[in-house]
Amino acid sequence: MQNNHWILEEAAYAIKNGIPIDVEGISYDNKSSKELLKVLEEGSYMLDYEGDALGRIVALHVDRVGPSEKPSYKSLRCTKK
Repeated sequence: MQNNHWILEEAAYAIKNGIPIDVEGISYDNKSSKELLKVLEEGSYMLDYEGDALGRIVALHVDRVGPSEKPSYKSLRCTKK
């Protein structure tokens, strides 16, 4: 489970201020924080703030992040034996 609770805090602020929110292009304006948290538990996410010409935040986009494909090289991370 990823720790994405900070995204919920940002989403709550956005909702309070009437800023639209979408997750992977799906609107979450009328959904509960429990529904949003359930989606966020499925991976790692990042926030993208959309601003207007005056620098005001006008939308909050939540997008999943991760490697687009598996690396072709072997990991150099140390593993316990």
